[in-house]
Amino acid sequence: MRTHLIKGLLPLLLLAGCSSNGSNSTATTSTNGDTSGETVELSIWHTFTEHQEDLIESLADEYEAEHPNVTISVIGGYDPNTFNATVQDAVVNGVGPSLVFVDGSFAYNFEEYGMLIDFAKYWDYDYSEMVAPLTYEGATNFTDGALYAPPIQITGPVLYYNKALYDEYGFDEPTTWDDLKQASKTIYENTGVVGLGIDSLADLAQIFVLQTHDGQYYNDTDHTVVWNDDAMKQWVDWWSEGVHDGYFQIAPTTGDYNSSDINAGVIAAYIGSSAGLPFLDLSGIGGELAVVRTPYIDENSKEVVAWQRSAIGFTKDEAHDAAAADFVTYFISQDDRWAQVLNAYSPYYAIQQDSSYQAFIGDNMSLSALSDQVDDGVTIPWFVGSDTVRTELQGVLSGAADPNFDSTTALQAAADRSEAAMAQ
Repeated sequence: MRTHLIKGLLPLLLLAGCSSNGSNSTATTSTNGDTSGETVELSIWHTFTEHQEDLIESLADEYEAEHPNVTISVIGGYDPNTFNATVQDAVVNGVGPSLVFVDGSFAYNFEEYGMLIDFAKYWDYDYSEMVAPLTYEGATNFTDGALYAPPIQITGPVLYYNKALYDEYGFDEPTTWDDLKQASKTIYENTGVVGLGIDSLADLAQIFVLQTHDGQYYNDTDHTVVWNDDAMKQWVDWWSEGVHDGYFQIAPTTGDYNSSDINAGVIAAYIGSSAGLPFLDLSGIGGELAVVRTPYIDENSKEVVAWQRSAIGFTKDEAHDAAAADFVTYFISQDDRWAQVLNAYSPYYAIQQDSSYQAFIGDNMSLSALSDQVDDGVTIPWFVGSDTVRTELQGVLSGAADPNFDSTTALQAAADRSEAAMAQ
């Protein structure tokens, strides 16, 4: 796990933030202005589970105890499928929440309208020193470079595999794509068990793009893709060969996710979310679960997608915005508690170094694997046409199931449709 010495950060983060028991925190304020006088009402809307909501309410209660002038309402029960649209409509009409905790790309919907809280405006510490460079880039990847989306958790794809099968055929843990392919092919040819499944083909395609283009995802100057080239073609062919020969599979066969397939023994490995560990149990097939970071091409090409859930705040008035920003600082200071409830990884160096948090990571196979790649994580940026680009990349890999699949033709067609959407 990466360690980092933090200089000039708030005692709040270094002290209160390194405790898993927030009830004794003495946090006061981290803002440049005084927010202790004016009465402020904050509201947090969310789609979290009951257990997760309990923690948010506890954090709100703790904060209110130290800030008698601030009242925080935590409101859940929203449909996850329509939540973003509901929030957007409410914010535009002036009746929205103070804060939401969602994918950071959601903030792009409001950037040009001046509706977002720039947290850096209210924080008297250097936020860039608190997280990995790529994480900071994801939090500030906006036209004006403002800090609109500080993350509260990181998850990402990791590789789950049946170690018993790998051991039987003499394979160590796979670190590169070629390691993974050789093991998958050998196991399939000897047992009939499919070597590899993928929960998200779109994310696999994005990883191939990042690793073949030094972390670059698209050209923002001329609105073109970077991946319609021989470098990407090589890995599309790598994938399609495995699909055609049967040792890679396009979609799960026993349920909605590959976790059910590996539990049933019909696949030897799959790439899926680091949050999926609780759903895995290979005891019924006499297997042994192991988890490692997402494979890479080589030591110089290790980039991987990272999924950041971020705090996003909506402006109302100065006192409100300052209090919202200060509450987010308190939330960050308690991010070890949040990460453990979500089975996620904290992006904050100070928390990563805390002994109790390290013990938690050490006891969690998927998060230990994620920690090995977190500094290589890239948050895919939002841009005009980005949804189309993701869909087209997914289509390239899913198209490999066609016996007449041709990677050159598939990439060209996907690039044409992507760039047409980017030009709008």
